[in-house]
Amino acid sequence: MNKDTLEKMATTAFKNLDEARTILFSAADFVITTRNALDEAKYNALTGGVIDGKNAEIREAQMKSHLQADFLNLEQAEKSERRARFIFDRAQIEVDTVKTMLRIAELA
Repeated sequence: MNKDTLEKMATTAFKNLDEARTILFSAADFVITTRNALDEAKYNALTGGVIDGKNAEIREAQMKSHLQADFLNLEQAEKSERRARFIFDRAQIEVDTVKTMLRIAELA
């Protein structure tokens, strides 16, 4: 491999890693925001008298029923974060591969 090819590969790999890191950060931040919104909705449901179960299992079932959309939003946010983490990990592998190729080229 020549120098220009390796340079292009390195530039692309680091650009992809930077973009993937930004997307992962946004996805993780969205999960935190979504989880906080769910916690607030749970608190409001408990203090507002919507949840009135006698034990924890009944209250949890009522929460899941009453706040179904909020739980679904959190599930989707977590799924997006997992996907973003996967893409970030792949970008990291790409960078590691380019670094290895550069080291091998230095030895030649």
